[in-house]
Amino acid sequence: MVKDVDVVGRKIALQLQSLMAIVEFKYNRHEPCLVCKNKFMHHVDGLPCEDDNSIKERAPVNSPVMAKKKPV
Repeated sequence: MVKDVDVVGRKIALQLQSLMAIVEFKYNRHEPCLVCKNKFMHHVDGLPCEDDNSIKERAPVNSPVMAKKKPV
């Protein structure tokens, strides 16, 4: 019973993290993903992994998604 509650709770937490990442796309690039622990900006689409079975690919090295650029 407790394991079932944990599984459902984790699914809900991942759904909420995904929803908030979409809503605040410009502002939460440095949040760590609950699944893979990488920051959202290191994922190819800039959004968190949706579940434990499908980990997103990393963005190319030195090319994070929506990273703040240093002014020239």
